[in-house]
Amino acid sequence: MGKWILLLWLATPALSADVLPSDSFAPAILFNSTIVLDDSYNESLLAGMEQFEQQKGVPFAQVATADPILYRQSLESLAMAGHSPIIVPGGGTQSIVETVAPSFPHTTFISIGYQTDAPNVRSILFREWEGAYLAGVLAAYRSPNRKVGFMGGLPVRSVKELEAGFRAGFNHVLPDGQVTSLYLSEYSDRPWDDESKARELGRQLFNSGHDIVFAAAGSSGKGALAAAAEADKLAIGVDQNQNGLYPGHVLTSVVKHLDRAVYVALISERWQLWRSPVKRLGLAQGGVSISIDENNQPLLSQAMLVELQKNRGRLLAESTGMVGVTNGVDQDIAKPQSITVAVPEEVRFPFIQADDSGITGIAIDALGMLSQQLGVEFEYRVLPTRRGVHSLGESVDGFIAISHSDDTERRGVFPMRDGDVDEDRALMTWDLAAFQLIDQGFADASILQSPITIPPGSGTDNLKELQGLESHVIGSVERQLNMLLRRHAKTALADALHADHLIDNRPQFAGKIRKVAASVSKESSYLVLSKAFYQQYPEFSEILWNRLSAIRESVELWDGVDRYFQ
Repeated sequence: MGKWILLLWLATPALSADVLPSDSFAPAILFNSTIVLDDSYNESLLAGMEQFEQQKGVPFAQVATADPILYRQSLESLAMAGHSPIIVPGGGTQSIVETVAPSFPHTTFISIGYQTDAPNVRSILFREWEGAYLAGVLAAYRSPNRKVGFMGGLPVRSVKELEAGFRAGFNHVLPDGQVTSLYLSEYSDRPWDDESKARELGRQLFNSGHDIVFAAAGSSGKGALAAAAEADKLAIGVDQNQNGLYPGHVLTSVVKHLDRAVYVALISERWQLWRSPVKRLGLAQGGVSISIDENNQPLLSQAMLVELQKNRGRLLAESTGMVGVTNGVDQDIAKPQSITVAVPEEVRFPFIQADDSGITGIAIDALGMLSQQLGVEFEYRVLPTRRGVHSLGESVDGFIAISHSDDTERRGVFPMRDGDVDEDRALMTWDLAAFQLIDQGFADASILQSPITIPPGSGTDNLKELQGLESHVIGSVERQLNMLLRRHAKTALADALHADHLIDNRPQFAGKIRKVAASVSKESSYLVLSKAFYQQYPEFSEILWNRLSAIRESVELWDGVDRYFQ
């Protein structure tokens, strides 16, 4: 169980070098409410922290306070004590994080529900709108008075998104229906943990003819659920599955899988695998869902379930730019028995590794999980990047493209959204850093010095900083670093994780090469499908990309990455 601390640090046991990549990994979480075991938001976050501690043997610290002054003091104390990453959930404290984070540039902060421009803040965002919309659809079917309520904690981005989605779903079914919104912050100085005030306001809503109240107010929301049970009315839970708190009186719960998101974020930070500063999780990624179980099934008619599935499919279709239902692989959707995928021979540790022992890596693990879910075999062929692209539609059905390129788009189909390539459904994302020799002694090491090496299939050569500079396309990160040693190049733009791994583990590089810019360009790799394959299996292709985006953020995938670093 994580240690509780308040304005001071309890040291954690030392861990061996083969367990942690550095001594700086000491996770902590700072709750912005005094109630943590709330059957909702905070408890779900805590579950993710505890799972990481149990599975990986890494203890964590936790602090809980609703007071803004104490919150800032606690955040500064955690950072000064050496904790990193620090989980900072809840948009209500965003301004505090934005103020504190720049003072601790070597500390990583992980925000939940909001994002900032600070380079040391990573963010997890949920597409709450999608789950709340489905809850609104269900509410419309159980509202004889055509009148429902929404009770939020604070009017922060994530809660306002829940309100907007709920209203849109309700009015989609009942265009003339009424949604009354109120926020506990207008009635209480403890909007997230004032259960009695939420209960009082819930009673008022029910007494004024509202049939259902959607409570999105953390621990306070349990008061609204209790008011629904008292009035023999219905409520909608949030964050965790709250159907069982008052069986028969909770229509459904809009679940945000915070525990999974936190667990994956900690693994990503542990091994420096956080390839993008923001994770956006919705229906397609398995980040949000609607809970149906034995506690609320009697409240849902067959017509409601059919409408729920129809709207879920429509939301997925709209989010992916596809016309049609994409929520599963049913018997009516055509699918192949196997898919032949070209894998670039350029190694990308630890995501793709091809050698005499076979093809391995995190990306290949993801495709293996996809194969099991869809019941389709994947066959791999290792090819140079250019040859792999030109094989699309001829000898292969798909190609793992290191990045988006015009040549690849002419020959294949990327996952799309609103006319653009959808990065949320990428296979993996890559972070290119700049490396130079330590003894070069440039006055400003952050300036890219020519000649420069860049990876193939990369959009890096489009950077303004490279215009007019001599650059060479090199497929191997190891070869890029060797070119630095031989002074055939002055700067190498290489995959940060792979280059760091080589510098730490190869004597010829250790102490001679340094990273001078942590992120020069961000690239995404995609499972690109041939145009012929997509035309033959359009619905299946969209399902494939949707499932892949969910797998990419899954606990099951990231649980196994440790073996690549031993």
